[in-house]
Amino acid sequence: MHPLEATVPDALASSLSGGERDGHRERLRTRFAAHDPSFDELSAIELLLTFSIPRVDVRPAAALLLEKFGNLDGVLSAAPEELSGLTGIKEASVTLLKLVDCLSKRRGASSLPLSVVQTEEKSVDTAPAPSRSFQTLLPVPEAQVEMFLDGPARANESGKSSPKKVIQDALLTEGLLAVKLAGECQTLEQLQEELLKKLGQNSMETRRRYAQSILRWFFRDGIDGILRRVWMTYQDDAILADLLRWSFLEQEEVMGASVAQALFPLENGIAIPTIYFEKFLSDFLGEAPPEKTRERLKSNLKRLGFLERAQGKPDRLMPVVPQKTSLLILLHHLFASKSLRTVELRILFANPFWKYLGYKSEDTVRNVLREADAAGVIGKYIVADQLEQVTTCFTLPELLERRVRI
Repeated sequence: MHPLEATVPDALASSLSGGERDGHRERLRTRFAAHDPSFDELSAIELLLTFSIPRVDVRPAAALLLEKFGNLDGVLSAAPEELSGLTGIKEASVTLLKLVDCLSKRRGASSLPLSVVQTEEKSVDTAPAPSRSFQTLLPVPEAQVEMFLDGPARANESGKSSPKKVIQDALLTEGLLAVKLAGECQTLEQLQEELLKKLGQNSMETRRRYAQSILRWFFRDGIDGILRRVWMTYQDDAILADLLRWSFLEQEEVMGASVAQALFPLENGIAIPTIYFEKFLSDFLGEAPPEKTRERLKSNLKRLGFLERAQGKPDRLMPVVPQKTSLLILLHHLFASKSLRTVELRILFANPFWKYLGYKSEDTVRNVLREADAAGVIGKYIVADQLEQVTTCFTLPELLERRVRI
């Protein structure tokens, strides 16, 4: 028996064996080419995402997009910042969706140059416009340009998208400092200047690189983003630590997958052999990982609280105990940021945010939702027939204004 199979659950060993051996993606392409009547909008979005997200199941992300924006047209016409704010939707996917939207509008106005087909409006601007670069066709906010150019999925020589292979150190302590400094800053530029002064590294180049990573991981939604707003509201280091962990794993594809796919099925306390991480990285990256990559993965997992590491002993999976309020905050941030919403739990569970927080089972999340329901801080949590859903009674701004806790 392979050493990996002797150590981990069969279901997990299967999930790490390549992700496409069941031919699901090929069947999607075949159904589309054959004009299969069962090829619906969900299937179309799922097929699109396969071209920008390699080697993972994209159906949960497709379902999340469809639930968020209502239909295929709503997904394609959504603003880039709305798309990029969803878990699992990285810059490569945003670019692909906006390109398809742009080209579909182009077909409706084929006499116009591509540069005047607007991706943010339903109508087509018929006025002449100067030639613009491909970057300007896709209205990515300036703060995200660097992320766009160096995103987690990049084209290799064969033209296929591949995950970003470089793993950076998880700067959680520095992120905590940055969020607290952000309370005194008006712009990201000011925050970056403050970080360059306050970070402890000797090299200015290192401080600059760290500051850029911190802004990308924890301030992708701007200076007044979710982390700063939560800190200004609660002034609670434990809640902020939960959200820093979520935000980092949300942005770093390899790290997020290592938690949601590799560690999640394992029981807390289990000893994890080195070969387990080698197998995960080899399958996820499509090639054998350098030793430095494997070691940085494990050191980051230790910083995040998921691993206990001791010299001469195997790594051991540790329980991460999140604040219940952190789950409530992210529920509202991800699903009810601007209006009250009813969310099916199947949609909620398709988003790995709760795994990033540290929850180990869907039932544990259900218990928190029941507690929130009993405390009157969500509208209702119901199970009827085969329908299981939660309804909010606050928007995110209202939740923060009331400083709701559970």
